[in-house]
Amino acid sequence: MGVVKIQKEIQTEQQQKRMEAEIAQLKEYSDYLDKNEDELRHFKHDYQDILNGLRISAEEGNIKAVVQQLAKYTDSQVDDKSLRKYQDVNHIHVDELKSIAITKLAKLYNEQFPYSFGCNVEIYRIPQSVNILDIVRIIGITFNNAIEESRKFSDKSNAKVDAMYYQEDGNFEFKIRNKIVNDTKLSTNILSKEGYSTKKNHAGIGLANIKRIESKYEECMLINYGIEDGWFTFDLEIMPDNENMEEE
Repeated sequence: MGVVKIQKEIQTEQQQKRMEAEIAQLKEYSDYLDKNEDELRHFKHDYQDILNGLRISAEEGNIKAVVQQLAKYTDSQVDDKSLRKYQDVNHIHVDELKSIAITKLAKLYNEQFPYSFGCNVEIYRIPQSVNILDIVRIIGITFNNAIEESRKFSDKSNAKVDAMYYQEDGNFEFKIRNKIVNDTKLSTNILSKEGYSTKKNHAGIGLANIKRIESKYEECMLINYGIEDGWFTFDLEIMPDNENMEEE
């Protein structure tokens, strides 16, 4: 009974830490939006003034000088990387999906790995046939794997992680790919074996947990992954609810 009590206390403490971390990330995201909204507003205002000021130079034919001045001002005032930190996250209206995306993108940004994230459609609802926490676990595992692989590069600029959310006709798709180091010559069968990990002295589980989750949703979840041309690619698709109902 004492051991069980200690385990519950540890789990509660870990859950509390995760919640605090997520709250901190969400606050950072909110502050980021506020900060960049103000910066963009000021930038637009200043840019209009500058355009008016440079109009005379342009009319006199000194186009090259105008272009150079505009380029110089843009580079000094706009941090493109910062503006793209949470690009498209505002299109995600499912709290759990937004939270995991914010957390992992912040991790990639803070560790200075090149990355991109896309969500070009508004996502308000996902199929109810799959537990949202299982989806979040899968997304978290694949992001973590991508981050771990990126850490193997001696030069961070050689690493790259691309991820996206997508939805069409009621489904939900998540795709992620990451560059792998040259000496990563592993088949996907090895990667998904129970207990496998590329981390030294670590009893990892690779993609085995994902395969276990997938087995719970054979009728409504599709997962594909593989290694090709120096990239590890992972695709997740959740079938629309109405399609599952028709099959039943």
